[in-house]
Amino acid sequence: MLATSYRITAEQCDQMMSTNYIGPFCLTKLLLPLLEQSPIPSRVVNVASFTHWNVSSMEVTGETISGQYFSKLSSYPFAQVYEYSKLCVLLFTYELHRQVGLVEKSHSVSVIAADPGVVKTNIMREIPSYLSWLAFYVLKLLGLLQSPEVGIGSIVDAVHAPPKTSGVYFFGGNGRTLRSSRLSCNSKLAKDLWDASSQIFLERQLASQDTT
Repeated sequence: MLATSYRITAEQCDQMMSTNYIGPFCLTKLLLPLLEQSPIPSRVVNVASFTHWNVSSMEVTGETISGQYFSKLSSYPFAQVYEYSKLCVLLFTYELHRQVGLVEKSHSVSVIAADPGVVKTNIMREIPSYLSWLAFYVLKLLGLLQSPEVGIGSIVDAVHAPPKTSGVYFFGGNGRTLRSSRLSCNSKLAKDLWDASSQIFLERQLASQDTT
């Protein structure tokens, strides 16, 4: 069930959820009026992750969106929060695509999700070094591990796609697109997430006005 009323402060939000989802959502909400008024086509590109496939269910509440739920667990589930945040990114991307009404606008906003695949970065710095080394070693043996220079390919594809390309999921570079998980394509879930996230955005705007 969707929570209809809650106040979430910046201090109460989980750092990973804020960085991966809440921050991009709020920034997009702020910039969207300018993008829609642009005399030339504009684009929102959100960085997704194939790990969103690991999320089998989702309940939209203030605690889950803010990450408070995960912070209450006895052991912080780094991987689970990351996967959840990336599912939120995809749901947000598809809902924004639906809301901007691409086809009906002469000067349109397009929205794309880009997934770099498995890239060797410092993303696993929070876990023991021997585990991260082992994970990268196995991924390299499987031929899945990419350098950042190669991993950027899907994002470049998203940026340079034709103006009317929107609501798609670029993966791994070379112009390849995939269909994301069934859960990420749930339009009702996406709308619930949008409404709840918009409420958090409004609360933050009101909070910032109170401090000025």
